[in-house]
Amino acid sequence: MIRQTMKGKAANVAIALLCVAFCVDVSLADTVRSSRRGVVARGEEGKGAAVGRRGAVVKGEEGYAAVGRRGAVVKGEEGYAAVNRRGGAVVAGEEGYAAVGRHGGVVVGNRYEDYEAWRAVAGVGAAIAIGTMLARPPSGAVAMTVGGSSYWYQNNTYYTRVYSGGSVAYQVCGPPAGAIIRTLPAGCGAARVGAVTYQRCGSTYYQRVGTGYQVVVLR
Repeated sequence: MIRQTMKGKAANVAIALLCVAFCVDVSLADTVRSSRRGVVARGEEGKGAAVGRRGAVVKGEEGYAAVGRRGAVVKGEEGYAAVNRRGGAVVAGEEGYAAVGRHGGVVVGNRYEDYEAWRAVAGVGAAIAIGTMLARPPSGAVAMTVGGSSYWYQNNTYYTRVYSGGSVAYQVCGPPAGAIIRTLPAGCGAARVGAVTYQRCGSTYYQRVGTGYQVVVLR
């Protein structure tokens, strides 16, 4: 009796997942099967829900959702999201993606109005990735010319001017060799390569020169 009751509850959970997640009527769950391993509910046009000891899955017209012991995934028409039990997460949509883990995060999108708009999406602790475009450079960015090309610099991030969709944008790029900054950003440390000691800031190496610190691209 108890086992049958549990099966009935599990069946109701499966149907509830199908209804709540994808807004379908209970009557659409044409077939419900239960066993010791779980419950499966199937509806019209491929809709369905399954609940087992290790997790649950729901599939509907606009995508699917799954949750288990190690994390969860949701996928829809406009993108997807995933999270795991170790604190990592990824969200992807039409305008780019965001990822965060134990050591920080990163957000990449096609284009943002400005740095503040990107920061609002990224959150605290995220690093802006190469390829991200802004409609205008950050307000505190310093303009510089390296090898005849124009760049903008702020906090160990370099931007170059590009054309996107018929308008000007400022795209995050790799550090241009030869660029000189007056002071190092926070978090840098000495790194000895061969007989030379550099300052390493993230993945960028700087060498002390008379006017500041110069970007060095190590081969």
